[in-house]
Amino acid sequence: MSGLGDFQILLIDDHMSDAKLFEHALEQAETRAKLFWVGSAEEGLEYLKQEGRFAGVGRVKLVVSDLSMPGMDGFQFLSQARKNPALAAIPIVIFSSSRAPRDVLRCYQLGANSYITKPMSLETFVAAIGTLVRYWLDIVELPDPGMVD
Repeated sequence: MSGLGDFQILLIDDHMSDAKLFEHALEQAETRAKLFWVGSAEEGLEYLKQEGRFAGVGRVKLVVSDLSMPGMDGFQFLSQARKNPALAAIPIVIFSSSRAPRDVLRCYQLGANSYITKPMSLETFVAAIGTLVRYWLDIVELPDPGMVD
């Protein structure tokens, strides 16, 4: 999946329908972000490490991950990503349907940069994604990926 531009976002979600909705929201928000989607946390780590079939892919500037996935879940993904010095500086946003306070707390304890509960309506979903991407694309200063070993 891809949108416009050079700001690369990796979406990790086991539901293709959510990935399509995320892509639609990016298009509606008219961002210059390019979306890459993988269906599991294991693939997400492979992608970020540029291993296997993901060798040579570009570096992402933002990861958006679901929490509840088969196999490795979002908690395990966060833990693994934050233990890897080469991945530690990449912002990770958890985008989950869970509103459980324990899930939110655990994600922040594991190093999530943000936790967003998936909105229920298309309109609020599009608005949330637009705000999310504008924040990470236009407002914050991110480290240069070339400086990370």
